Amino acid sequence: MASFSLRLKLRSPPWTPPKIAPASRAKKNKNNGPALKNPLQLVTIYAGSKPDAKSVVVHKDFACHYSPVFKAAFNSSFVEGQTQEYRVDEEDEEVIRLLVHWLYTQQLDVHRAAEEAQIDMDEVARKEELCLVKLWVLADKILIPQLQNMTLDVLDERRVKSKAVMDSKCLAYICANTSKDSGLRRWVVHRCAFRLESSSFLKHP
Repeated sequence: MASFSLRLKLRSPPWTPPKIAPASRAKKNKNNGPALKNPLQLVTIYAGSKPDAKSVVVHKDFACHYSPVFKAAFNSSFVEGQTQEYRVDEEDEEVIRLLVHWLYTQQLDVHRAAEEAQIDMDEVARKEELCLVKLWVLADKILIPQLQNMTLDVLDERRVKSKAVMDSKCLAYICANTSKDSGLRRWVVHRCAFRLESSSFLKHP
């Protein structure tokens, strides 16, 4: 993970979010995608550990190509390898949908909920942002830095456009599910500091 200083300069140019293992980021060409050598080999990913957890079936080649965690699990002698089933530590079905959509397209379909929902758009935006935060945490657990980078790019773009601070639910989830040196935490610190007035630093040095 790239390291950077936490020293902030007032009135500095717009900050660029940290990247997760940039050296491993794939180049945009047709040879980077998984080869579908075994189209009939499917694996099941469950949203959480509850008996009635929702599940989604994906091609094993895709899951194993992007996640070394999936690759190790589905090719092991453990229960995941025997059943070809894996339970992720995330119960939000929308997060799992975003994960699977990315596995097949390398794109984030974050606007579908807003298009389908007939509720307050601000509430939709908050839910989408929380979903993205959960997706980053999940991608961290299953070791997909490309997905982490893309998710953080989308989050940062939204923060730049929005004048409001990040929702408290997002902040609470980040604090509860990431380590102190997490790239996501550092991004939140920088974004919050960037929004503060200079007087805030004088009052709370």
